[in-house]
Amino acid sequence: MKRRAFLMAFLSCTVLSPAHAVDERYRDYEPRPGLSGEVAVAGAPAPSSLMLLWPESFRMLQPQTVLHVGAKTGGAKVRAAVEALAILVNDENPLTCISLDDLKNLYTDENLSWDGVGAGGAAAPVTPFTRETRAGESDFFVDAVMNGVPFSADVRRVARYSDLLDRLAETPGGIGYAPAGYRGDGVKALQVSDGGGCAAPSASSAYRADYPLARFVHLEGMKNEVSLAFFDYVLSQDGQRDGVIAGFYSLPWVFAEEEREKLRLD
Repeated sequence: MKRRAFLMAFLSCTVLSPAHAVDERYRDYEPRPGLSGEVAVAGAPAPSSLMLLWPESFRMLQPQTVLHVGAKTGGAKVRAAVEALAILVNDENPLTCISLDDLKNLYTDENLSWDGVGAGGAAAPVTPFTRETRAGESDFFVDAVMNGVPFSADVRRVARYSDLLDRLAETPGGIGYAPAGYRGDGVKALQVSDGGGCAAPSASSAYRADYPLARFVHLEGMKNEVSLAFFDYVLSQDGQRDGVIAGFYSLPWVFAEEEREKLRLD
């Protein structure tokens, strides 16, 4: 009951598309009676939302354990989910696809208008948004798109992805990015091109590596009893559903089986 309340509280802070289902071959997590101890775990990389949700959900099922989330720990490194960033604009924007180069320009150049990126003659000024990141938090967009170039002074920062959706819905020239599961009224996701064809931020395009803003989420931890139980949780039906709630795609089941075999979880 506590875990359900926590998940609902987490979900209330977001606006998500629940259409992506977890492969039914994932098994439910079976709590280990009497499991106790402290262990350090880290994302390598993993977004902060997952590094909040997974440890807290695990702790509710294994209340005598303590997970310290922090710096890389060495030891085991596993694939845990798939992160895909959706590029989001106001629903009235005529653009359907954007290249990575144009995307970078919108976040580095100042005083741009949408007609400069082929938006059907739209003259509205570009208003780029980004979510504020915590100290030490990895930003996939910065890593994949910006190539070390800082944001322009025009980029506006918001505290949460839910705030981002609200701002985009009320800003005709707005653009932002969020995990692909995030959707909102008055907002649409663009297809993205890395120089070739355009691809939508779907699970299938991410799994096929057609979508250029997709990557594996990795976790890292020592191979002790508590760490292995935590990895077991993440690679279960319960853990993968957590990832979907947070706006990510579940890890393809065949890859999860490879990770479980590597860790000798079965």
